[in-house]
Amino acid sequence: MFKGLIKYILNNIFKINTETTDKEVNDNSKYAKIYENIDDINFNAIFSNKLANYTVSDSTMNIEGENKRADLLNMTGQSMWKKAKKIVSMAFGYGGVVIVPYVKGGKIYYNLVPQDRMTIDEMDGELITGATILAEGKVIKTRASEKVYMRWTNYQIKNNNMVITQQYSDADGNKIPAPDFWKDIQEVRTITNVDRVLFGYIKSPINNRKANDKYGVPITYGCDATILEIKTTLKQIIREYELKETFVGADATLFDGKNALPKNGIWRKVDSGKDDFFEVFDPQFRDYTTRLQELYKRLEHEVGTSYGILSEVNSQQATATEIKRSMYDTFTLCNDMQRNIEKGMDDFFYACNVLANAFNLSPQGDYIVGFDWSYGLVEDSETEWSQLIWANNNGIVKDVEIRQWLYPDETLEESQQAIDEIKEQEPNVGELLGTKNEE
Repeated sequence: MFKGLIKYILNNIFKINTETTDKEVNDNSKYAKIYENIDDINFNAIFSNKLANYTVSDSTMNIEGENKRADLLNMTGQSMWKKAKKIVSMAFGYGGVVIVPYVKGGKIYYNLVPQDRMTIDEMDGELITGATILAEGKVIKTRASEKVYMRWTNYQIKNNNMVITQQYSDADGNKIPAPDFWKDIQEVRTITNVDRVLFGYIKSPINNRKANDKYGVPITYGCDATILEIKTTLKQIIREYELKETFVGADATLFDGKNALPKNGIWRKVDSGKDDFFEVFDPQFRDYTTRLQELYKRLEHEVGTSYGILSEVNSQQATATEIKRSMYDTFTLCNDMQRNIEKGMDDFFYACNVLANAFNLSPQGDYIVGFDWSYGLVEDSETEWSQLIWANNNGIVKDVEIRQWLYPDETLEESQQAIDEIKEQEPNVGELLGTKNEE
């Protein structure tokens, strides 16, 4: 849908030029179709979900700062981090995902937009300075009809100011007035002193084999031939089971009479010419397991992960350390994604901060976006715990950081409050010796 409308919207509604080519629009649309497919085994989604788990599990993100602005941004950030696995899976699967903040009722919310619904209209180095997004779509059904409403948002930097323009269309791209449910959105808003578009863009770390990488590519980019071989092999396995289904052939005359054989189940009539004829059809099954495992490993090589995402790994004789080391390729890929997440989140909270100023949501204040990434793929938890305790004893790591390692779902404030409560309840030396009230 977006593929067919985007050029029309840019040319006829916004009347702007874009750096996004027709091929990039078509490619992004194809990537989205592959990732969203639920009618067949979806290796793109399998890799995306598995790697998203490895990337963000047991990891935390916090907005640090002792002021109202940091508190506001942290509230938005913690809400979003609960969907971190979904966001990262989408980034791997689509090739990239856009996190668009917006203000409603004095709070900051966000929309998740796949990259196939965005055109990058202008760039200044690594910064996106112009873009158009299909921000929202609504389908309103009545007894007699069904109408589609689309909200398009255009971002342009003009003289160091961000101009945000909202336009609306139907399913065919025809411009329409703002529907009632979007009436409270200002059509044109200008925000001063802005150097980039007001959203975060998290790209897949997969190499697109091109000099220009303004768009990301999905996790299985360039692996179509191997995926086709795997699907063909899986079909052969299904056919093998069907063809090799065991049955007992018996002469047709045995199915009539007082003690006749049942006419269903494993029995099949055979015109053998012998009334007492029986023969079991049970051919040897041709095993495709080795072939399938080889293809799984080839696909893992092409994607850039370690064995074990699809393939079976024999770890019976391996030590825990050897198993961890065998996951290094997967860890490297996840680590690259973590760097992209940090970049995308920095841009997202930059946008949130700008909106907070524009809508006067809280007093201004400094903030720092902090991440505590888990290294569980390559590190043993006991070793990591020992390192944390050593660092704490030597004044390198705070108590609150240790508690957050144990309880990653807590915010910094929640962890610090729990630590303070524990310390208040702990007896001091005077209480232990019974001399608390003695002078």
